[in-house]
Amino acid sequence: MSFRNSSAPSQHPLIGVDVGGTTLKFGLVSPDCQILHQFAIPTEAERGADAVLARIAEGINRLIDEQNGLIAAVGLGVPGVINQRGEISYPPNFPGWGVVPVAERLRPLLKQPLPIAVENDANVAAFAEAQAPGATDRDFLFITLGTGVGGCIISNGSIWRGATGGAGEIGHLSVVMNGHLCNCGARGCVEAYLGQRYMTALAAAQLPRFPESLLHAMLAEGNALEPKLINAAAEAGDRFAADFLEEMGEILGAALASALNLLDLHLVIVGGGIAQAERHLLEPARRSLRARLIQSISHDIQLRPARFQNNAGIIGAAMLATTAGAA
Repeated sequence: MSFRNSSAPSQHPLIGVDVGGTTLKFGLVSPDCQILHQFAIPTEAERGADAVLARIAEGINRLIDEQNGLIAAVGLGVPGVINQRGEISYPPNFPGWGVVPVAERLRPLLKQPLPIAVENDANVAAFAEAQAPGATDRDFLFITLGTGVGGCIISNGSIWRGATGGAGEIGHLSVVMNGHLCNCGARGCVEAYLGQRYMTALAAAQLPRFPESLLHAMLAEGNALEPKLINAAAEAGDRFAADFLEEMGEILGAALASALNLLDLHLVIVGGGIAQAERHLLEPARRSLRARLIQSISHDIQLRPARFQNNAGIIGAAMLATTAGAA
């Protein structure tokens, strides 16, 4: 599916919504992809589909009010497979969803009728990278590290969706035989190691064996144990934190090597907050990746952080809303 050279339906701003397992991020975005205003609210995914859709509508309606109704369209990036009818199918971090027609269910909750485009969240973030001003990369694998681990294949500048819209789900590529149980029901998935909740649980289980770790003092100060705190400890010289992130990087690199060997892609773009852990996560991932590549593609492989980082979902969703797919 290609969105290149599409234009906004008007010069009014767009709304981009990044639907995460723990946080809903809303942005008011100009037609030239500048974020004018943004905010976030808890997803409350454990309350089910109706509650989450109500929360999404709440945020969109807030922006509609702030703009006096002058909104061109709404784009949503949501976790899970999106089929050609715009239905999300069994998102792994949203219990009880099943198959949900997001736009159809959301539309009557809004204060005014608006075009709504819905796409997988990783696809949306990758779309932002592919369509950004000055972007020249036409073929790459995008991976986002957040509550879950999402992925998207960009081929010739377009999202490659596969037969039913589920292509690129690298988070559910198996890297450890009979490994940790993932929310999708399988074992050993990339997400079961590098998804934020899983990574945090793994670190918490190991931390008591390392009483010298700086993380103990950081936690005593009221900080939450999460990947960015682990990286902060590693940057401060904490051996446990550095070794832990290196292990996660090695797992990431092994998964990426399998994907690149299969797809003959030479570029990986990594999004999500933990992608900022260049020294302790991405560099070990590069070493692990290169050690596992077939020789024919190993000479020019690149792995780099996404340019938009945590705003990729908002910007990509808004860009998506300018397309004919919004309906």
